[in-house]
Amino acid sequence: MTATQPTGPSQVLETKELRTTPSGPVEELLVPYTANLPTAPFQTSRWGVDPGLWSNWDQHDALELWLVSEGSGSVWRGDVETPVGPGDAVLMPSRVKHRLHNTGDVPMRLFSVWWQAPAAEVPGV
Repeated sequence: MTATQPTGPSQVLETKELRTTPSGPVEELLVPYTANLPTAPFQTSRWGVDPGLWSNWDQHDALELWLVSEGSGSVWRGDVETPVGPGDAVLMPSRVKHRLHNTGDVPMRLFSVWWQAPAAEVPGV
């Protein structure tokens, strides 16, 4: 499938198939392609990590919010581990190294929303 541009504020956009990143276990899907919409000040993705596996470390200027929809595991922000499960939301501050470990026996599925942090919230800027 391919993404389509919305014709109204309530239209649901189609998505393309999940893809695996170069690291293997992490799948990512942009839902929808918000970067193409001039009024969307954020981007989104839906992704997952299989049981026992880790996502790669990530670090960026953007603020990012992860919403866990399925599975259980641990979010690492720097050297701080936080257990998470369905319904949990975790905020990654700007420039804080973060990753996910699936500690359960079913795939974890998450939604991610990220947006550019105001310069005042980015350390060193």
